[in-house]
Parts: sequence; structure tokens; C-alpha cells
Amino acid sequence: MADYETHHPAQAEGAAEELSTREHSSGPLPLITVGTTAAEGELPLPVEIEEKGETRAESASAPAGSASPHGQVARGASLVMLGNLGSSIMGMVRQIVIAALGKSVAGPFLAASVSMQAFYDFVINGSVDKALIPTFSDYVAPEKRQEFRQLVFTLVNVVTLLMLLIATGYALLAPFFVNFIAQGYTGAEKTLTLHYSQIIFFSLVGLGPFSVLLAALYTLREFGWPAFATAAFHIGIIIGVIVGALVGEQHFGQYGIACGVLVGAVGEILLLLPGIRRQKLGYLFTFQLRHPGIPRILKLYAPVAVSYFVLNVLLANFDLHLASLTPGDGAANVTALQNATRLLQFPIGLVASALAFSILPLLSVQANAGEEEQFKETLMAGIRLGLLVMIPAALGLIILRQPICDLIYRHGRYTQHDTILAATALQNYAYQLPFVAVDQLLMAAFFARKNTIVPVAVGFITILGYLAVALPGYSTIGMPALALANTVQNSSHALILLLIWRVQHGSLRLRKTLPALGKILLAAAAMGVIAWVLQMSLRHLPFFSPATTLGALLTVVVAGGVAAAVYFACILVLRVEEIHLLTRAVMAKLGRK
Repeated sequence: MADYETHHPAQAEGAAEELSTREHSSGPLPLITVGTTAAEGELPLPVEIEEKGETRAESASAPAGSASPHGQVARGASLVMLGNLGSSIMGMVRQIVIAALGKSVAGPFLAASVSMQAFYDFVINGSVDKALIPTFSDYVAPEKRQEFRQLVFTLVNVVTLLMLLIATGYALLAPFFVNFIAQGYTGAEKTLTLHYSQIIFFSLVGLGPFSVLLAALYTLREFGWPAFATAAFHIGIIIGVIVGALVGEQHFGQYGIACGVLVGAVGEILLLLPGIRRQKLGYLFTFQLRHPGIPRILKLYAPVAVSYFVLNVLLANFDLHLASLTPGDGAANVTALQNATRLLQFPIGLVASALAFSILPLLSVQANAGEEEQFKETLMAGIRLGLLVMIPAALGLIILRQPICDLIYRHGRYTQHDTILAATALQNYAYQLPFVAVDQLLMAAFFARKNTIVPVAVGFITILGYLAVALPGYSTIGMPALALANTVQNSSHALILLLIWRVQHGSLRLRKTLPALGKILLAAAAMGVIAWVLQMSLRHLPFFSPATTLGALLTVVVAGGVAAAVYFACILVLRVEEIHLLTRAVMAKLGRK
């Protein structure tokens, strides 16, 4: 049920096309982690596209061979982690504001948002890194700039018209869709879901061209404004909630939150304008459907679009349908699942997606050059870095789930009972975090080889894992079964990909990673014990009372902070190499070389 952030390809086709013919087919698949793909309005944050093994910015100054694959991955990942932070924080603020409205408003809004996001991912958002950037990169040379503009604005114009048709069509058919996704809601909640969805879907008219323009700016290495633009969507929703509260329900103020989605979509485009002007991407009213880039994009995106339709449009809406029918309160359960998802987006967006972003360009170069050993070394470096952060992140969220949810969500009309539901969902989602890191990196490896058929096929297979848990569990176990079903789906995706990789490309020599993995697990176990003991001990002290926001804050800060310090101290004592790489990378990006 939930949403989530994503990935990135690179390199022009030439040699890559040859490689894809030798290896497999081309294109990618949507990441199936925690429900839909990106958080509403969000897109992958930038990563520098590698050229001949190093970034263009570094190539002039860095001596050949001066940077190891480990260092390049860590430096790139740290840049994206820092870039994602602002958008993640605003997304969290947005979710807090939505939750504070109470489940009777949050449930309908989140159901409408997830449905819109699924269509957005399917039509255009999923193509940004999988088809648009790889194709746009063929036209970045100065002599091809006019072809580049023609391709970009042909897509902008076509996508704008397509999104307008989708939004209008949905507005007419919305009662049918809402009766399905909100079947278990009360009459008033169902009506509000209907109205929200009819308004929200018109944000696609702005989000569609935004995705195309964002891909163009990424290709031209214009990173600053796009990073800010992704946060504008959240800010728009927050403004809508504030204005709606000031207006009051008697003047239809409850619709402020839906109108805020439209404001956020416009804000995203406005924040791209400085970068568009800098890159001299003046608007063209053109429909050059015979441009050679169009069939290339369609070829790359076709298998991905199929998987997005099945896994995001159909499965995401089916998940909403089941959640609305779970025992208890359907709207409260939908809200709990979405709130738990937002918490997961911090480690996923800042670590797993960042690693996949930064590692893919380098893997693409190594795959094209036939550097098999370096390819595997880079991939394993990324996996070790991912596990280094994601294992303790999962454990910390599981152990401190209740004070975290109390601290973040127990405000306004969101009650203690609601936070218990969110904490339960968070626990069942968090088990998948280490597998998500491995999954995204393995998919980056397949993408680098222009192979999307395997990840897409595996995505379809893992639906069986979701259904095996969700169908018997939603009416008996209830909402936790849907979170666990998602965990089974995403975790099995990683395991199956790992098995197929071994069959197709040989061993990744995972045994060499076992010593580092053992040290990480040992350090995480020490961290977990400390976090649990401190939480149980502190709750009896007046200032740490779980019934107060201050108590939740102090518990998270003290228990979480001490446990994190113990973990990193153990990692240093145990001499896990990746911690030094990550620390040096972050310090370098902060200007402390």
C-alpha cells in the first residue's frame, strides 16, 4: 500500500545496444517497494551521469584510476542522500499535517492520492529514468540541441494533452473507481474520496510535462532547481490544508487539501523555469511524432509500462480496496498504512534509492566496456553499503516504532489508537528494508545491461507472494496482513533476482561479504538490545512518559541516539571498511576534505 522513491539509467545506445543484444532485452521496471512508486509529486533526485568511467566534472581534474569503484559509489550516494533530505523532510511535514486532520479526511485524501499516483507512474513518471533520460542523452551534443528541443517539447505537448484527457475521463468515471477503492468507507468518507479524486486527477496536467522537463534537465546536468522542485508538491498540499483550515468547513475548507495538490503541481513547474532558461530550452509548439527518439522511448518503456499498469495501477488500487475492507475502520487502516510508508521513505529514499542512483551510471560504463570483475566489485560495494545502513534502520524502526509514531503523528485529530495502528503497520513494513537495498542495487545491475525483461517478469511473479498473504489475511488478521504481504512481495523480488543473476552471470562471490555482514549483524544486535532496554527503562520516568509528546521525543532522542552511537562504535571497532568510505564521502560533500 504505500509509496516510495526510485532509480536511474545512463549512457547512449551505441555500444549499449550491442550489449543488450548480446545479453538480454532492454528497458526497466518499477520498483515495487511499499505500494506505489514515488511519493505523490516526487521524482528521482539527480545523479551525475558517468562518462567513460568518471563524471564529466571530475574527468579534467582527477587522474586516471584515482577513484576506486567503492569511493565513487559512496561519494555519489552521499550527494543524492543529502539532496533527497529536503524533499523527504517536507514530505514528512505534509504527512503530519494530513494525519492531523483525522482519519475521516486523511483516509479519503490518501486513497485518492494513491490512485492518482498510480496513473501518474504508469503514464509518464516511470519513464523518467527508464526511457526519457537514456534517449535524451543521445541528443545532448551541441550540434543536436535543436533535435533535443524538438523531442522534449513534442513529448511535453503530447503528454499534456494525454493527461488532460485522462483527468477528464477519470472525473466522469470516478464514481465507479471510488466505489471499488473505498468500498469499506462510510458514505460521507466515500463521497469525500470521490470529490478529492476528481480534483486531484487534474494535477496530472501539470505533473506530466514536469516529468518530461525534469528528465531533460537531468540529462543536461542541471541538478539544483529540480531538487527544490520536488519539494514544491508537498508545500502546495501544506498550503492547501492551512488555507482550508482558515476558510472552515462551512465554506468548503475541507477541499483545500485537494486544491493544494494542484498548487503543488504548478509550483514544481515554476521551480524548473530557472534551469530551463539557463539551458536555453525555450518552448516549442511542435508535434514531431516522427522524431527518431519517439520510437526509441516507446521501445524502452513498453515493458515497463505493462508492469506499471499491473503492479501499480491494478495492484495499488486492489490494495486500497482490501485495506478499506479490513476489520475495524477502513479509513483509519488506509491512513495507518500510508503513514507507516512515509516513515519508511526516509531510509529507502536516502539510502537504497541514492545508492541505486549513484551506482547505475558506473555500472553502465563497466557493462559497456565488458569489465566484468569491476562490475561485480562495484555492485557488491553498493550492497555492503546498503546493508550497513538498512539493517540497523529496520531494527531501529521496529523497536522504537511506537514512540516514533507517537512523536510524529499524534497531533490534532490523530488519536493514540491511530498511532498504534501506524506503528503496527510500520513494524510489518520494516522487515523488508535490507531486502529493498539489495533489490534496488540488483535492478540497477540489470538496468545497466539494458535488461528489463527479467525484473519485470520477477515483478509479476512476486504478486503471488502478495496475494498469498493478503487474500487470506485481510479479513482475519486485518491491516497488518497487507503490510506483511507487501514485505513478502518486495523481499522475494530481491531473492529471486539474486538467484537469476547467479544463473545468468555467475557468482557475485557473496561469501566474501559474509564477514562484513556478520559484523554488521553483531553491531545491529548490540544496538537493538540497547534501544529496547532504554525504551523499557525510561518509560517509567515522568519526563519519558509515552502518553506525552515530550516523552515520545525524549525516548526517540535518547534511546535512538545512544543505540545509534553504540552501533557505529561497534562498526568502527569491528573495522567494517564501508563505514570509512561513507564517512569520507559525506565529509567531502560537506567541504571537509
